[in-house]
Amino acid sequence: MFDSKHYIPILKWKPAEQQALENLTDKEKELISPLIQLVMPQPKLPKLGKIEKSREEQLEEVEASLKIKLPKIPEEILKSWGKTPAFIDFSLIYTDPLRIESLNQILPNAENLGLFLIPVVNLSSDIGVLRATSILAKKYNHGICLRLVPADFADLAKLYQEIQNFLMVCSLSEKDVDLLIDLKEKDYEYLKLIALSQKIPNLDKWRTFIFASGAFPIDLTKCDIGENYISRSDWNNWFEQMNSKKLQRYPAFADYTILHPIQKESVRFFSPSASIRYALKDQWLVMRGQKGKTVQYLANAQLLSQAQKFNGKFRGAGFSFGDNYIAEKGKDLKSPKTGNATNWLTAGINCHLTCTVSQIANLP
Repeated sequence: MFDSKHYIPILKWKPAEQQALENLTDKEKELISPLIQLVMPQPKLPKLGKIEKSREEQLEEVEASLKIKLPKIPEEILKSWGKTPAFIDFSLIYTDPLRIESLNQILPNAENLGLFLIPVVNLSSDIGVLRATSILAKKYNHGICLRLVPADFADLAKLYQEIQNFLMVCSLSEKDVDLLIDLKEKDYEYLKLIALSQKIPNLDKWRTFIFASGAFPIDLTKCDIGENYISRSDWNNWFEQMNSKKLQRYPAFADYTILHPIQKESVRFFSPSASIRYALKDQWLVMRGQKGKTVQYLANAQLLSQAQKFNGKFRGAGFSFGDNYIAEKGKDLKSPKTGNATNWLTAGINCHLTCTVSQIANLP
């Protein structure tokens, strides 16, 4: 389906991520296959003077809310992404029965819209989920993505047997399966896992081979107010291996963009800092603001887009939707339209996606 010079951003299906994808160009999308992680809705706030619902009641509420949302998800994907291949992951949905129900609603509706969705499963996935997934994957001829995590590599002999069992249960061969090795936040184990992955039987026969990790911190509490730099070690590790000329098969690049792989759920009443996250060649620049002071978005945008010290770092308004958003917001410090946390996350993710796909497109 694609070779090592391809990009797989792993994105939770939330408004900022949807808008960041939607504002990519068609040319940029040619080098991208996003991995969409479906997430549970947030519980509603209690009405004034009402007692907050119990945890069991909240679970019932969010499950009911998800079931209402399910038929609309393929339409959202069509609007934000289009009909080119994308991966879809159901593992963050709370229960196996709800995962199966989600599979059986989303994939047929997506097929009716002409979407090309590839479901993602783990070796630890419930047997019912595996069977439901494989039935739909074979029915629509889109295949499956098998996601391996570091714990799977603890015993290689066991891993090889589990892979064979997986292929047998799903009645698939390697050519029908995209193999994703996902380190999540453990990118410090990159060299170890890339070496172990090369020992997977029939590595050259898998439809695609992908390596994922995420280096962005879980929050910005360790960043000072003002200018901060964080290593894009996920990208740097992959780039180093691409240049090593030592691998049997080179993986495509996957990351979690400017978010931590194990993202904390949104906290109600939480006020985020007015910060800008901006992808550079091998680092992220974080312009950290203070909580609740949204006017600092404008000040940070002006510093980033206009200050002499950032010449050569800010790529200019024409580079991406996100860069244009930053440049426009930096023009007027008195504007009441400061943008909110979702707007600025959209801009930051879009900048990151465009930067990364540009880097991959320009590889020798």
